[in-house]
Amino acid sequence: MPYRADHLVRHATLRQLQVFVAIAREGSFSKAAERLHLTQPTVSMQVKKLSEAVGEPLFEQIGRKVYLTEVGRIMLEAAESILDQLALAEERVNELRGVAGGTVRLSVVSTAQYFVPEVIHAFLEEYPDVNVVMEVGNRETLLARIQQNVDDFYILGQPPEGLRVESHLLANNPLAVVAHRDNPLAQTKKRIRLEALAEAPFLMREKGSGIRKQVEHVFREHGFEPNVKMVLGGNEAIRLGLRENLGVTVASLPTLIDEIESGEIVVLDVQGFPVMRHWYLAWPEGKAISLASRLLIERMQLAAAGLDEQIGRLLKHSG
Repeated sequence: MPYRADHLVRHATLRQLQVFVAIAREGSFSKAAERLHLTQPTVSMQVKKLSEAVGEPLFEQIGRKVYLTEVGRIMLEAAESILDQLALAEERVNELRGVAGGTVRLSVVSTAQYFVPEVIHAFLEEYPDVNVVMEVGNRETLLARIQQNVDDFYILGQPPEGLRVESHLLANNPLAVVAHRDNPLAQTKKRIRLEALAEAPFLMREKGSGIRKQVEHVFREHGFEPNVKMVLGGNEAIRLGLRENLGVTVASLPTLIDEIESGEIVVLDVQGFPVMRHWYLAWPEGKAISLASRLLIERMQLAAAGLDEQIGRLLKHSG
C-alpha cells in the first residue's frame, strides 16, 4: 500500500509512543515495563503495533540488550518531541487554572546533591501536586543524559561543549585543599606551597569526575605530582575519608560546609587554590520547560544566592 503522510497519525497511538520512548531510554523491555507499571507482554505488544504502523523494525536485539535501528532513531526524535509538547500543553492548561502539577526530572552533579534536596523538599511542601525525580552522577553521566534528552534540566560544573544547550550560571562551587583538623598540615599558619604536599597521602576522585579533571589541570600547571593513596568514587566517600584523617584532598567546599563550620575539617591555604568553579543550570536548546520546572528553577536560583554568601564567609574566615 502506498505510503501516506498521515499514515502514522491514523495508526499509531500516544501510548505506543510512550512505551517506545521508555524502551529506548532504558535499553530494555523489562525495565521499561517496570518504569511504566506495565507487564512485559503489554510493552512488547505496544511496540509491535507501532513497528507495524511504521512498516519497519524499531529495535534490534543483540544478546540481552536492545538497540535502536536507523528508523528507530528517527522515530525516537519525533516521539520525544510529541510527548514533550503534550506535557507542556498540559502544564500550560494547569497554569491557566493556577495549578502546578506533573513531574519534574533533573540530573545533578554529585557536588550539588548537598544543597539541591533541601530546595526540593521546600518546593514540594509548597507544591504537593508536583513529583520530582532527581538523578545524581558525575559529569560524564550527565552529558550522556543531556544527549538522550532524559531530563527537564541539569545542574553541572560547566556548560557542556559541543552540545546545543542553554545554560545559566547558578552558584559558586570553589575547590580547595582540605584536611582533618588533626592532620599536621592543618596546624600550618603560613601559605603552603604545593611541594609541601608531596609526602602527604592524597585522596583522589574517580575518573570521569569534573573535580578530578580540574585538580589534575592545576597540578600539571605547577608541575606537581600528588602522592595518591586512595581513589574514591564520589563526594561522600571523600568526606568520610577526610573525617577518618586518611589524607588531604581537593574538595568542593559546599559539600563540607557542616564539617568546616564545626572545625572538624580545615581549609588549607595552598598555592594555586582555591579554584573558583561554578554550577550551571542547563537544558537542551528548544526544550519545552514546564511550569513546575520553571518554579523549581526559580527556587534553585534563590537558594544558590544564599549558598554563595555562606561560601564567601567560609573562604574569608579560612583566608
